[in-house]
Amino acid sequence: LLFTLPNAFLSGQPWRDTGGGLIQAHGGGVLQRGKTYYWYGENKTEGYNNKVGVSCYSSSDLKSWKDEGVVLPKSEFPEIFTDKGVCERPKVLYNAKTRKYVMWAHMDANGYGVSEAGVAVADKPTGPFRWLYSFRPVRSSTFRDMNLFQDDDGRAYVLYSGEENQTMHVVRLNRDYTGIDGPLTEGENWARIFVGQAREAPAPFKYKGRYYIVSSGCTGWAPNPAEVAVADRLFGPWKTLGNPCVGEGAKTTFQSQSTCVLPVPGKPGAFVYMGDRWNPKDLANSTYVWLPMTVEGEKVQIHYRDGWDFSTFATLLAPKS
Repeated sequence: LLFTLPNAFLSGQPWRDTGGGLIQAHGGGVLQRGKTYYWYGENKTEGYNNKVGVSCYSSSDLKSWKDEGVVLPKSEFPEIFTDKGVCERPKVLYNAKTRKYVMWAHMDANGYGVSEAGVAVADKPTGPFRWLYSFRPVRSSTFRDMNLFQDDDGRAYVLYSGEENQTMHVVRLNRDYTGIDGPLTEGENWARIFVGQAREAPAPFKYKGRYYIVSSGCTGWAPNPAEVAVADRLFGPWKTLGNPCVGEGAKTTFQSQSTCVLPVPGKPGAFVYMGDRWNPKDLANSTYVWLPMTVEGEKVQIHYRDGWDFSTFATLLAPKS
């Protein structure tokens, strides 16, 4: 019902949970289980470093979020990744085989020299998550901005900025989602994509059998033009389609950086673009920019609205006369 209210999603405005607290789910991702959505992200109440952990919020409508607390607290991490380290872009998948919830994140120490994937598991979507280990999927490469993707066949993949952020990697996970799929053979269970293009903040999704990735350039906290690419296979080849943002503000992705793309149930071609509007001087007060996104083949568009709800798609997806 909330989607029929005017301005259900307010771009770049402080977003509060049902208890009145500012939502702390930066660099986050949303997992749907049944009729409930779980939004995981970085808790920045104590600033840049990993002094709190990963928070989770639950919702039935994507607008009204209940704070489920810190589901992976800093006490679970090795010390190197806590007070002077970081835990960035946590993402969670549900594994039907093990019935576990599996979280991956970019872990780093003081500075960005360690650059590893961290893995944690839980029995429930609201945790508590238990730390397993950290490692580099491709040993010779750094592991930074990342996301997870679960395909229709149940296989899962990690996508991340590798090779000092110059090239992205796609690596298939094992069947438990807790590690990689055996010895790596390029082209078979992993691939280098966007080679030398310096892309980060990947947000993968699938539509009508094709794979898409929205990503950003590497300009630190400052926003830059998004780029979307399409492929028939996750391992490529990938075709870059350009900046999906439409209209004024497109050059900065409407002052945001991609973090996730969500399909809208019951509306083919309708998606929610999830972005972060970083406030580097006060990260706890960074806001979220969620916008309507439409996909028609190789025409992918993110449309800016100060406020919008799901009825907005009726005009965006209307047949052109």
